[in-house]
Amino acid sequence: MASKLDKVYNEYFEQFKSLIDSDEFYNYIVENIGAGTNKFSFYQKKKDKKIDVRWIEQIENCIVELDTIIRNPRRFIVQEEEIVPIEKARRITNESVRHLAQHTNLIARVDGDRVTPNEILNVYREESFDIYENRFIYTLLGKVEEFVESRRQVLLNITDDEEIAELAMEGVFNNGEEDVNYKFEISSTTKNALLNADTTRMGVFARIERLSRIIREFRGSAFAKSMRGSAPVRPPIMRTNVILKDPNFKKCLVLWQFIETYHEVGYTIDIINEYRELTQEAVFTFYNTLALNYIFLKKSADSTDDVDLEHKKKRRQIKPKFVKNIVEEIVDDYDIYNTEVRRVFLDEITKAAKKREKQDAQIAEAINNALKAERDAKLEAARLEKERIAREKAEEKARIAKQKAREEAARKREEERIAKEKKREADRIAREKAKAEKEAALEKERIAKQKAKEKAAKEKAIALEKEKKAKEKAKEREKAQKLKLAAIEKEKAEKQKAKDKERAEKEKALALEKEKLAKQKAKDKEKAAREKALAEEKEKAAKAKAKEREKAAKQKAAALEKEKLAKQKAREKEKAAKEKALALEKEKLAKQKAKEKEKAAKEKAAALEKEKLAKQKAKEKEKAAKEKAAALEKEKLAKQKAKEKEKAAKEKAAALEKEKLAKQKAKEKEKATKAKASVKKTPAPKTPDKLDDDVFDISDAIGIFKLDE
Repeated sequence: MASKLDKVYNEYFEQFKSLIDSDEFYNYIVENIGAGTNKFSFYQKKKDKKIDVRWIEQIENCIVELDTIIRNPRRFIVQEEEIVPIEKARRITNESVRHLAQHTNLIARVDGDRVTPNEILNVYREESFDIYENRFIYTLLGKVEEFVESRRQVLLNITDDEEIAELAMEGVFNNGEEDVNYKFEISSTTKNALLNADTTRMGVFARIERLSRIIREFRGSAFAKSMRGSAPVRPPIMRTNVILKDPNFKKCLVLWQFIETYHEVGYTIDIINEYRELTQEAVFTFYNTLALNYIFLKKSADSTDDVDLEHKKKRRQIKPKFVKNIVEEIVDDYDIYNTEVRRVFLDEITKAAKKREKQDAQIAEAINNALKAERDAKLEAARLEKERIAREKAEEKARIAKQKAREEAARKREEERIAKEKKREADRIAREKAKAEKEAALEKERIAKQKAKEKAAKEKAIALEKEKKAKEKAKEREKAQKLKLAAIEKEKAEKQKAKDKERAEKEKALALEKEKLAKQKAKDKEKAAREKALAEEKEKAAKAKAKEREKAAKQKAAALEKEKLAKQKAREKEKAAKEKALALEKEKLAKQKAKEKEKAAKEKAAALEKEKLAKQKAKEKEKAAKEKAAALEKEKLAKQKAKEKEKAAKEKAAALEKEKLAKQKAKEKEKATKAKASVKKTPAPKTPDKLDDDVFDISDAIGIFKLDE
């Protein structure tokens, strides 16, 4: 491109100069231009876009750890309990038997050693990934995907590097009686594609595409699909033992903190302005070009071609007029000899004065109105501002009061909770102590019974042995029977001894198992310490490497700065400003790290408190479940008692009703007997006799009907 421009430039000016060098008029114009006032401005501006690779490196350093966690996610066993009919129970566990022993109302019948329940506790166990650490990783994946995609789209849409060259000329020169003003500006913008300008940028874009692809694969993994229904975590992140001690989770926590604190777009633009001085040859070239343009202007203006331009011309006619309005400033002396002229002037001046006074009054009134409106507006604004400030103060005061009340209520609730917890702990310790004492007493009683039994057996054996010696000859059969009984007793003792031996072996195996678990725990602790030391060593090496890289970059920047000192002195100030900004940024980062450290300590304390509260809530939940089951049992018993009471009341009411009916029937029979006796003594007419018989029969029937009821 540059060679073609040079060729055209040289050919044009060589031919042009060969034609006009001998022309006196052209040289005269060039000399006039050079003698005039001329200003030249020529500068070049370059826009260089640099991509920040810190966020790319931070995410790349955590890819392996994320992959390890996603391939081997943490899980825990979810246990659900439900009381179901015995025919629907899938599996009978120790919890089921323990629950049945505590809730005897669920037992249908007991046949010797056989217990048949109506309902029983069924325990379901299944694996689940819905724990805090897994939710933390799933939320981090979403944040990383959004972080990478937003910067990827911005970097794909940024404009290319630009190089701008701008030339401006301005001046005045004189050509005889003619003054000529000129102004000339021209600029060019060259765009260089980012990928073509620097091959390293192509590698950066490839790394970003790789990150985007890996994160999409993580989001589509089986782990991510199983966690889609879980609730995302919100900052601050709880410092659990896994997040603080597991190296993979520690790396993920560092990545989370980086994403939360990195608010930059992902690239920067360096603008370099360079002003240049024009050479004498370039100035002379511009003079020639300007002279040519001047000649072209004059030629176009003086053109007398046979072209009809009348319809393109615009004419405007100006007609002079007499001044009719005479203002007061025009006439200072009214001593005019001609009385008529003086009268006319006085009339005109009076009219002008009145008109001016009227206009001045209107202007003054408008100004006063405007000032009044402005004052009113300012007063209204001040009043509204005062009201707003007062309202905000009142709201702030109310908010502070509410906050204090909430804090006081929370403190009281916490004190009550701690007191309840202490009371529950004391009750639990008392119950455990009582239980232990009861078990010890039972064990003591059992041992005493066992000893008494053994003693009785020994005494019985001695007695049998004496009886055997005394009656050996006479009672041979009895001796055989006694020997058989002794053998049975011996076998029983051997069985008891075997049971004791088996129990001792079990206790020994349990002790060995406990010792093995303690050793395994010590090994795990030692392994965790080694992993922690290794992680700290890696982190230290990474920091040293980063320092060396930063030192090398600074040395390289210093070398480049020394090389450019001869050409650009202004860059020193910019460099100093950048160093100052860097120092401020380092100081800011140090303060931020201190704040993060303090915040991490607070979060750790909060996490421990939350864990404690969670354990306490679990205990309270278990206690509430037990109390609820007891309440349901009591309610069921109360309902059963109420039903029995109601049934007894109904039976009692029925008995009373029967008794009442029996008494009534006896009274009616007695009344009927008396009526019959009176009929026999004093016979009545036929019709009344029949009526009495009918009445008796009807009452008797009514009594029978009531008894049947």
